[in-house]
Amino acid sequence: MLKATEEPIEQAYKLALLDLDGVVYRGKNPVDYASESIAQAQQAGMTVEYTTNNSSRYQETVAQQLRGFGLEVEAWQIITSSVVAARMVARAVPEGAKVLMVGAGHLREELEKQGLTVVDRVEDNPVAVVQGWYPEVVWTELANAAYAVERGAQYFVTNRDLTIPRELGIAPGSGSMVQAVITATGVEPVASAGKPEAAMYDEARLLASHDGATLVPKDQCLAIGDRLDTDIEAGNRGGYDSLVVLTGVADPKQLMLAAPHLRPTYISRDLRELHEAMPAPVQVSKSEWKCEAASAQLVGDEVKVSDPSDINALRAVCSLLWNLADNENVDTATLQLPDFSL
Repeated sequence: MLKATEEPIEQAYKLALLDLDGVVYRGKNPVDYASESIAQAQQAGMTVEYTTNNSSRYQETVAQQLRGFGLEVEAWQIITSSVVAARMVARAVPEGAKVLMVGAGHLREELEKQGLTVVDRVEDNPVAVVQGWYPEVVWTELANAAYAVERGAQYFVTNRDLTIPRELGIAPGSGSMVQAVITATGVEPVASAGKPEAAMYDEARLLASHDGATLVPKDQCLAIGDRLDTDIEAGNRGGYDSLVVLTGVADPKQLMLAAPHLRPTYISRDLRELHEAMPAPVQVSKSEWKCEAASAQLVGDEVKVSDPSDINALRAVCSLLWNLADNENVDTATLQLPDFSL
């Protein structure tokens, strides 16, 4: 269920783990209010790291884009799936081990930073395969990955996103190409660095400490994203509190009908609510919840809210529906749900 805070989010948590696309920017364009809200949170003492499943973009490239929005960002604050995958592999194989790579230059650079030897041929007898996404991937690279996995190399991937949005539409993502190797070999990856796995958040906690050994306590970290099936699910898998913003993929209906593993700890319109305390939803009866002055009530098979333009009404209705689904055995998908205009 949704939680409350007595102080603003930016003070209640030490480390913010922000998704990028749909939270900070959409393609080349900044999300409304994001940059100024992040800057204000940092001024309040919150450390910010940016987490992305994209394995092809260099950290400095992303940092430059964010600086163009007026943010103060260092490259180390960008946690890509290539960074996480390289560190993951380095812990699993001997120092200097040979690793066959399918991916962009960023992935190669991160593997080499970890002291690993990157090879391009199965004949070099790699002990591990790391597969990421980049648009120039060719069949021979996938074939070499399959050959190495068949010979016993440990198989790691940067992420398993089946699709990726591109300028012309939706295209096959890393996960689609990973599936090709799985189909050829019958072998599942040992691990995936990207969300909805929690490894990215775990690595971010380590990198934020700057000493490479100390983890920022998990209860001081907040995962922030716009997708329930990646950002929020990763938080739930890893035991992190999470905040969903309605500036990207997630919408009120998704939230109202969300399964337990997809439910966030907090709901906000956008990042401006980092500067606010989160109010507590309160159960009035089995069929009614309130959140501050807003209310949600089940009347017959219709769910009614006091004000469909009030974010607190969404918090109240989510609390109502989640409780009905979990504790009253109600199929909430059959109910008439309110239309929000947030």
